Amino acid sequence: MSQSSTPKLTCGQCGYENEPERVYCHNCGTKLDRSVLPKETVTQQESLDHARKRIKKLTNPGTAGATIKTLINTLIYAALVAVVYLLLMPPPRVPNRETEAGANVISSDIEAAADSPAGVTVQFTEADISQHLKGRVKDGGGIPGLKLKRAYGLLGEGTITVGVEQALFGYPLHSQVEYRVSNEGGKVTAEKIGVRYGRLGIHPAIPGTESSFKKIWEGLKRERALYDRAQSVTITQGRMTVVTKPAAR
Repeated sequence: MSQSSTPKLTCGQCGYENEPERVYCHNCGTKLDRSVLPKETVTQQESLDHARKRIKKLTNPGTAGATIKTLINTLIYAALVAVVYLLLMPPPRVPNRETEAGANVISSDIEAAADSPAGVTVQFTEADISQHLKGRVKDGGGIPGLKLKRAYGLLGEGTITVGVEQALFGYPLHSQVEYRVSNEGGKVTAEKIGVRYGRLGIHPAIPGTESSFKKIWEGLKRERALYDRAQSVTITQGRMTVVTKPAAR
């Protein structure tokens, strides 16, 4: 008759034979003397206990929840760092200041076209517009520490972009708003299609995205008068052509 090779822990109090992994007697609850077990059995039991603890740690909902929370926090911080980085980077296209050196003075052309009773045609280059805005826009928005360095214009195929370069306590900040200009039935419309702060694009439908350009619009009264009288505005790469309506009689 074969005997089991598995060692048993005999309780010194009641004589009950316990499994080797037990610490207290299954029968009477007395603490067992584990020193009588073979060393190999004790080592195997300790390895088994260690494995159980590792499995419990991995499958513990509290531990998993803490890991997920840490991961979410890390992603949030990474996103914030990315946003700050994009805000501080200049947009993909900013006109070179040197190109404005040969620009024409167009303020008198704008005033004449806005006041002329007859329909007239005026043309401006991208450099002309940038140089004109540089002289017309003076206010940085009234925010403490924020100074206006320059405003500029960019002309694409059917689009015009007004950009502002500012400095906040010496750190350069760029913002741009882009419009698509169209002519329908003798009326010129401008649809906002993009807003950018640094290299961070903002959906144009979000309210308040043009707040940094408010002071610019307020300072361009003559230019807005010309826009109101425009019968058509044609914009190509680097050039704008405005045709005004004859004054009503």
